[in-house]
Amino acid sequence: MKVLVCLLCLLLWVGPAQAQFPRVCCTVEGILSKQCCPAMGSDPANICGSLSGRGNCSAVRVDNKPWGGPYRLRNVDDRERWPTKFFNQTCRCTGNYAGYDCGQCKFGWTGPNCDQRKAPVVRKNIHALTPEELQEFLDALELAKTTIHPDYMIATQHWLGLLGPNGTQPQFANISIYDFFVWQHYYSVRDTLLGPGRPFKAIDFSHKGPAFITWHRYHLLSLERDLQRLTGNENFAIPFWNFATGQSDCDVCTDSLLGGRNPNNPSLINNQSRFSRWGVVCNSLDDYNRLVTLCNGTNEGSIQRGIAMGGNTSLPTMSDVRSCLGIRDFDSPPYFTNSSFSFRNALEGYEKPDGELDESVNNLHNLVHSLLNGTSALSHSAANDPIFLVLHAFTDAIFDEWMKRFVPSNATFPDEMAPIGHNRDYNMVPFFPPITNEEIYIPSEQLGYSYSVAFDDADGGPTVFVLGSTLGGVFIGLLVLLLIFVLYRRQRRNRGFEPLIKADFTNRKYTEEA
Repeated sequence: MKVLVCLLCLLLWVGPAQAQFPRVCCTVEGILSKQCCPAMGSDPANICGSLSGRGNCSAVRVDNKPWGGPYRLRNVDDRERWPTKFFNQTCRCTGNYAGYDCGQCKFGWTGPNCDQRKAPVVRKNIHALTPEELQEFLDALELAKTTIHPDYMIATQHWLGLLGPNGTQPQFANISIYDFFVWQHYYSVRDTLLGPGRPFKAIDFSHKGPAFITWHRYHLLSLERDLQRLTGNENFAIPFWNFATGQSDCDVCTDSLLGGRNPNNPSLINNQSRFSRWGVVCNSLDDYNRLVTLCNGTNEGSIQRGIAMGGNTSLPTMSDVRSCLGIRDFDSPPYFTNSSFSFRNALEGYEKPDGELDESVNNLHNLVHSLLNGTSALSHSAANDPIFLVLHAFTDAIFDEWMKRFVPSNATFPDEMAPIGHNRDYNMVPFFPPITNEEIYIPSEQLGYSYSVAFDDADGGPTVFVLGSTLGGVFIGLLVLLLIFVLYRRQRRNRGFEPLIKADFTNRKYTEEA
């Protein structure tokens, strides 16, 4: 399979959008015209499927609301007003059609006319997969790692140098399906390139703001569709890892799952695991900044894991998850890492699970990345480790549960003053064709998937059980006391009064020292 993605900013697909750009648009003509409106099928006149009413070539809509956060520069980063530094005209699809040429259906829809609801695929706990399902998942990852993306390519140079030194050589490269997934994540967090060794680091299009939720949801969803196409199984679903065990070990870090420790070098994956042979890409951020260039998708070493477990460190607990699920507000000003009583900020891990702001805190999503250490602890390269998939699937499952509980309106997602890339109507970087945060801020079933997961206090189940048990215990206790009282009264009549407990009574409170 070959890559069809031109890039520099990352774009995904709600019906199929992906990041970087379609190969068909990665030409001198396409870049100079800033138009990416390919013909659907073999008829060159069928631009964006217009002959069958699927779409038309239109100007890109961008968010013009003010943004907040630490990034105060203007017109120096190619991800501003995404993707207009590269293309200002793309296919705008009608109805449930989607894709860079309107040749696919939106997520959750199927059929020749994209008018049939697709039964949601079910994402399961990786520990609950059948042996056949687990093998299919692992084999799909391996195949994605070695198969060139059929539709997209990545940009290897800054947008100003995209046509090469002589203006006739587009600077794009093929990349495998899985490494394309990694590249997208890198591109969303990379620094702004101001000159040799002069990066502006206080910018992040997929973390530290409201889009953390929607960006990673779409990122995962796009890979899932690629894997469905690759395997020929439209019901293929990425599993999740319930990391809220409170334990000090990683129970998916085994050779039968996502790779155990190498006994000869604990920072590497065991040679018995297929993932020990996986190379990492987009790991040398400092070098890219020094050379004012981009990750070009070449191998830069092996996955490192050096799990920072042991001692007093442990994974989050289900109590942490339940506390987070109790926060009503999706986010709160300033929509950054210092937001308090923000569901998003608590889930991302910059505040306590109950919403209380504490700069020293490291919990839930952030805590898991930190404890895995190594490759996973670096945001620009974390997606190289396959644990990234199952970790973020569970993070998304928590968000989906929150949506079910509070049924938020679109207005709960801030439309202005969030960090750049995080406003409601901002086109998520670097997914292409353009897709906004708002379009993904919907229940998972509407996007064609669901989770097979039960949170402890969901629907009041465990709460009712505990309450029932407590009331039952109180009732039984009263019966016992009544029986003791009856026996005591009978004994008193026979032998005179004697204290049941021989002790002096005082007014000292239980919490006071004796």
